[in-house]
Amino acid sequence: MNTSYRLGTAIVLGTVLASFALCLIAVRPAPTPARAAQNLGDRGFPLGSFRLVERSGREVTDADLSDRVWVAAFVFTRCPLSCPRISSVMKGLQGKFAGTDVKLVSVSVDPEHDTPAVLKDYASRFGADPDRWWFLTGPKDDVRSLITDRFKLSVEATSAADQEAGAEAFSHSERLALVDRGKVVGYYHSTDPKEVEALVAEARRRDGPAAPAWAKRLPAVNAALNGTCAILLAFGWFLIRSGNWRGHAVVMTACVAVSALFLACYLVYHYEVGSVPFRGVGPVRLLYFTVLLSHTVLATFGVVPLVALTLLHAARRRFDRHARIARVTFPIWMYVSVTGVVIYVMLYQLPVSTL
Repeated sequence: MNTSYRLGTAIVLGTVLASFALCLIAVRPAPTPARAAQNLGDRGFPLGSFRLVERSGREVTDADLSDRVWVAAFVFTRCPLSCPRISSVMKGLQGKFAGTDVKLVSVSVDPEHDTPAVLKDYASRFGADPDRWWFLTGPKDDVRSLITDRFKLSVEATSAADQEAGAEAFSHSERLALVDRGKVVGYYHSTDPKEVEALVAEARRRDGPAAPAWAKRLPAVNAALNGTCAILLAFGWFLIRSGNWRGHAVVMTACVAVSALFLACYLVYHYEVGSVPFRGVGPVRLLYFTVLLSHTVLATFGVVPLVALTLLHAARRRFDRHARIARVTFPIWMYVSVTGVVIYVMLYQLPVSTL
């Protein structure tokens, strides 16, 4: 292998190892338990996957809410005191979130009784808009796991003796949870009007202007552009190794154009949509952030200046210098192009349940 190729490969490997070391220190593989009634900010944690049934009978999964900001409440229809009050708070939020993309989701803590038909009747009592306020139920174990393991909130059936003494059939949290694109980012007491107002302000801030539908399709376009760039790089390398320098020049010019188009689409997407959090949990988080960090560093400080320098020497017909720098650039550019596709798959396509 040519010395310049070895140098480019060494830069890639060194950057990956350094990124892994940094992520090993900074990235937590599991979510941190949350305290009550607070905006978690950067300490928010992924909710993970779930699969329940809405009052309409339609199946609802985490994917249906993955690109939304939403508020979760926990109620049951036979509840005589706390749940009507919580649902009244949610009804007030429905009005306050008019004109936004924020959704409301009420999860039944009594799924054996609260069938979709029962929830449909209950929802109508509070004027719940079926497009904006969902009521979810499902298998008892799935609901219990979602509340206790994912939201990290309490729910427990009370004893018959306690119920005879006036207790509700289920003891459950009266807090509202704020979820931002698959990540739990805050808890707010439904009994405290100031907390509810803070919830409204934070949800509106996170929701922001609704991104246009065309912008949400750009990640797939960007992945395709990265994949195309990788193919053109490989073809350009084959042509120059075969001595076809004219074909090499055409292919590499196309490669630069594709990369420039990717950069434009990338900037437009993040301007319109903002950042998208990675929802995976466990060791895969370490893998994802290692790939992301090394990709970002090499794209910013490797590909951009090296490609510019390579093109400059070619334009000035300094082909010896052009060839030496191009050999360093090739493995770095190829790594950035391939990992661009990998990041897209991990962030947008890999089911949370497999992570």
